[in-house]
Amino acid sequence: MKKEKRPVGKPRAETRFPENWKDIILQSGKEGRHVTDFLIKLDISWECHGDLLARNPEYSDIVSTYEKLCEQWWYNNAHNHMMENGGRNYNARLWSLIMRNKFGKNWSDKQQVDVTSQGEKIQENKLQIEIIKPKDIL
Repeated sequence: MKKEKRPVGKPRAETRFPENWKDIILQSGKEGRHVTDFLIKLDISWECHGDLLARNPEYSDIVSTYEKLCEQWWYNNAHNHMMENGGRNYNARLWSLIMRNKFGKNWSDKQQVDVTSQGEKIQENKLQIEIIKPKDIL
C-alpha cells in the first residue's frame, strides 16, 4: 500500500477558510467596513490577501463584489444624510477624502491642466540675458 505524499510547506490560506468565508467578505462590504475587517476575521495578512487576489479567481470575484457593496454603502450614507436634513452637520470633506482614498478608481478630484496650445506644444522661447557692466567698473 502506497502512502500518499504530504505536500511540503504550509497549506494555502483558502484551505483554512471557514465555510461561510464568502458571506464574511460580502457582509463587510454591505456594512461599508474596511478590508481589514474581513482580513482579521479570515485571519489572513495583507500579503496573503494580495496573493489570493492574484491566484484565486473566486476570491478575487468576491472581493470585487465586496468593493462595490462597500462603495454603495458609503455613497448611500452621504445620500441619505443629504435627503434627511440637507446635509447639515455632515462632514462632506471627510466623506470626500474617504471616497477618493478608498475608491480612487471611481472617485477623484484631480484637475488636469492642459499646458498645450490648441493641442500643440507651447513653443520654447529662449531668453537671452546680456550683462552690461558699467563703464566706470573695469
